[in-house]
Amino acid sequence: MATMRVRSVLTCAALVGVSFTAACSQLPTSGPATSNTAGSGLSPATGSSGAANPASPSASEAITAFWPLTNKPAPDGVANRPALLVKIDNVGAALPQQGVNRADIVIEQPVEGGLTRLVAVFQSKNPGVVGPVRSARPVDAQLTRLFGSSILVFSGASNQEIGPVKADSHAILIANDWGNAPDVFHRDPNRRGDHSLMADTDVAWTWALAHGAQPAPPQAGIPFTDSNQLANPAAKVKLDFYDTTASWYYESGKYLRSQNGSPDRTTDSGRVSADTVIITQVATHADPQFHDVLGHPTPIIDFVTGGQAWVLRDGKVTPGRWSRANIDAPLQLTDANGNPIGAKTGRTWIELLPAPKVPAFSN
Repeated sequence: MATMRVRSVLTCAALVGVSFTAACSQLPTSGPATSNTAGSGLSPATGSSGAANPASPSASEAITAFWPLTNKPAPDGVANRPALLVKIDNVGAALPQQGVNRADIVIEQPVEGGLTRLVAVFQSKNPGVVGPVRSARPVDAQLTRLFGSSILVFSGASNQEIGPVKADSHAILIANDWGNAPDVFHRDPNRRGDHSLMADTDVAWTWALAHGAQPAPPQAGIPFTDSNQLANPAAKVKLDFYDTTASWYYESGKYLRSQNGSPDRTTDSGRVSADTVIITQVATHADPQFHDVLGHPTPIIDFVTGGQAWVLRDGKVTPGRWSRANIDAPLQLTDANGNPIGAKTGRTWIELLPAPKVPAFSN
């Protein structure tokens, strides 16, 4: 069985008048997070019942704080701020992006016309300017609740597309088109048209905390393990989203991303990379009321029910299943024998690959 090292983050009492800066060490911090029993198979933030389930450390065990979305040690404590999700443009004209490599988790979702869009999830780092920013989609309601009380930053959306997000996300929503937090957004004069909108994470967190966001760390939406059993060598993987291809190549301890055959780079931190890539096969369907301005149907994505999964880490892949107990539950991953598997400590990409597509692996 895989060695399961589970972290749970203990939230602090609400803080008033919080002001954030780009340096995480200057942010208010929560109490330490403790380590749950190894091999328990529980999610990082909750037990199977959904209730917080921190273990009691022994008298000789040092209590150490861990960032909930990366499992990395937080020697100065965990910032008392929720997950900040930013919708990132991912078409060719939007590249290279800014801030993507500073995200704890990045989720790639299919959108209209066989293209994809990113959801960059920030909590351990406050990168400042990120983008380009684009519009929301119905599945974003399922993504925000993966991390508990969250903040969603996006350019806007049609009344049909934003309806499910308003109704079901339970998130603080910040949209450029609404003008509710104008200081969050600006246009980059070096970028073109619709691909020029940028957002400031520092301003977004400050505004959201002043408008109802909970000053507490997020639910750890993904599981972490020391290792995964039933892993097979696989240095490369290619994903086909119909009109977009994404490839990952394992090199020097990291997965490096390419898009449509070209290396995927950022403006601020080099090649797009990840420590773990989690591929989830998701069911999608079309609904006539959801489409883009060209009439292309919006893929309506189910990121709750579950399906096939592949976890890539350390140059190997472990096939299995993904599931969530409900829309508020974290992601659960199991191998072919039903044993828990998970990400390694560090930054994670989650790919929402539309069924019946499957990844192509090679060495």
